Amino acid sequence: MPTASPPASRVVELDALRGLAALAVVAYHYTTLYGELYGHAGPAPLSFAFGNYGVHLFFLISGFVIFMTLERTRTALDFVVGRFSRLFPAYWTAIVLSAVVVYTIGMPSQRLPWSDVVIDFTMIQQLLGAEHLDGSYWTLEVELFFYAQMLLWFVLGQLGRIRWIIGGWLVLAVVYGQAEQRGVHLSYTLRELSIARHIPFFALGILFYRLRTYPAERRTDLALIGLTLVAIAVAYPPVFTAAALVCSGVFALFVTGRLGWLRAAPFAFLGTISYSLYLLHQAIGFSLIWHFEQAGLGGGTAGLCAAVVVTALATALTFTVERPAMRLIRDAWKRRRSIAA
Repeated sequence: MPTASPPASRVVELDALRGLAALAVVAYHYTTLYGELYGHAGPAPLSFAFGNYGVHLFFLISGFVIFMTLERTRTALDFVVGRFSRLFPAYWTAIVLSAVVVYTIGMPSQRLPWSDVVIDFTMIQQLLGAEHLDGSYWTLEVELFFYAQMLLWFVLGQLGRIRWIIGGWLVLAVVYGQAEQRGVHLSYTLRELSIARHIPFFALGILFYRLRTYPAERRTDLALIGLTLVAIAVAYPPVFTAAALVCSGVFALFVTGRLGWLRAAPFAFLGTISYSLYLLHQAIGFSLIWHFEQAGLGGGTAGLCAAVVVTALATALTFTVERPAMRLIRDAWKRRRSIAA
């Protein structure tokens, strides 16, 4: 049997990395993407185009955390309740808050048909043909399908064969990537359900978890990390290879214990509010930037003011909805499970 290092109950460094990734995405949206979609009223602020790839760091973190969680999970329902309590109460509240802002002070172009807003509550609106009220929500559907797939492997008792599963993911990613590059049409539904466009990044997260937890098997896992990077280079445009290399470098520092400084209070706090910040930042932030620029603020100042407001809202959402609802749901589930036992 491989020697496993004991996992920590919570990995603060990963929370902090999630917060920094969220901040990078916010910077990209408030500078580069806002300018591309609407145009800044005055001189364009400094661009943070690279922040767009913070979502790929999210995917590595999810691969690491979900595999770690499933290794500690007793039943499928435990996992479902845990993920539901983590995701949906804050998400549903964020949709309501975003809708209030968008339909009162938002730009007309932000206002979707109400039927789309209702479908957004499912978190799989893209697959169902509806638009996202907040453009950043597309990643949540990807994450949800990853959770569902990992739960399936857990139920089937196949997590011990995760390396073979990753091999299959890489083949799928290369097939879809090459088909897209050659203009060949393959099943859209299969691509979305299997998250073929993104699955290698989740695979990297899983492999770095194994590197950290099962050091005796590092050679095979390192080889698979290399193979995953090659698959990304073959399947996607070169910028994704660069993103994968940067994310892998960050995780290499993490698994070798060189990111302990991320445990500092400011980074830990940013990690704590990262999910709520991600949920609230785009639709509300764009509405605020538009109003601030109309009031005469420059693009950079307007974006900074919007970030301050959204951070305050995210803090409130975290501590009044996200965390209390998660505790309430999980405690209720534990009581029900103990009664049944």
